[in-house]
Amino acid sequence: GVSVAWDYQEHEESIKQALDADLEARMIAVAGSPERAPLPEMNPVRKSFYTLEQMVFGLDSGNGGGSDEIDSKEEELRELLNGLRTSQRAFVVFETQEARDQAVELAAGGFEYEHQGGIVLWTLDAEPDTVQWVNYGHATAAEKTLKLLAGFGFIILACLFWAVIFYAPYAYYVMTFNYENGRQPGPMLSISFSMIVVVGNAIMYEVC
Repeated sequence: GVSVAWDYQEHEESIKQALDADLEARMIAVAGSPERAPLPEMNPVRKSFYTLEQMVFGLDSGNGGGSDEIDSKEEELRELLNGLRTSQRAFVVFETQEARDQAVELAAGGFEYEHQGGIVLWTLDAEPDTVQWVNYGHATAAEKTLKLLAGFGFIILACLFWAVIFYAPYAYYVMTFNYENGRQPGPMLSISFSMIVVVGNAIMYEVC
């Protein structure tokens, strides 16, 4: 079989939601729909917060969507899929390793398919769940270089933000503190420095 690597990076979230919904529907068709636990008794205030939570996070309240809404989503998904383009890569799965090696050997010099030349085969040891499918179509040398430069740029900007906004006031206070007569900064300064380190680590974890 052949698995085409589609270029869907700009629509990753929509595609993932559609795949998850399809998988859930197939599981329900096989195992049946799980019973929904009854809601506990709630006072008016808690019920209001519960309703607000459903709206904000888009959670299923148990009523389900109407047929018009479902048809609209299916039509939008169909238009999205019809507008997708393939990348320049595809995975060919053979029944045996010998058949794979033979095909690679026969196509060593490249071959032509539907008047398109320059097609080559090479072996790749990878499982389907280890392939970053969403990145196909965006892996040219120029795009990789731009992404690498952008990554370094974001890291440098995050370091500058932390240094100017958090560390600079601390450093200024330490440098301008009056150390006459053996005075030392209080314990709040140590606590502040600890919090500055924690915030800096959190920023770098988020960026990286």
